[in-house]
Amino acid sequence: MATNHDEEKSWKLRNRPYIYAAALALILTMFVAPEIQEGNAMSPTIDNGSLVVITKDHYSEKRGIPEIGTVVILQKDAATEISEDNLIARVVGLPGETISIKNGQLFRDGKAYAVKGSEGDLGDDMEVTLGSEEVFLLCDNRDLIQDSRSTKLGPIDMKTIRGNVRFVLWPLSKIGGIE
Repeated sequence: MATNHDEEKSWKLRNRPYIYAAALALILTMFVAPEIQEGNAMSPTIDNGSLVVITKDHYSEKRGIPEIGTVVILQKDAATEISEDNLIARVVGLPGETISIKNGQLFRDGKAYAVKGSEGDLGDDMEVTLGSEEVFLLCDNRDLIQDSRSTKLGPIDMKTIRGNVRFVLWPLSKIGGIE
């Protein structure tokens, strides 16, 4: 004769894979999320239609700041005048720095900085000093001004960063980490 304890143990054994899958899904959605890149702003690093994985990292003066070169994704409502979808771009300037573009070259606090990504036109000369909660973002496709160079966007408040782009999952030819 089976007891309640035996039935409970049997139920746990039968449903163990489902319990593990549900727990893993819950944990993953708390820390990572998939996202599809819309547009060519990050080409050639991330092409239009690529499926990427982001880690949900949050930044502020107190929580910490992103590293230079980190590819981040903004909240959908942070850049509505530039993009209808999430904006993905690379951090090239940190809080308190003066970012300038002169003769097609980027400078951080007066020192030339070679930005990863494609070779493209950085656009008109400009200079901006970032506030204590701001970063300067630059897309890898320099010909599309969908980043902090745009007067519609400018420097980004770190609190609008949704997370870091870590991996490309699709297309298979580009699978791997983001540099």
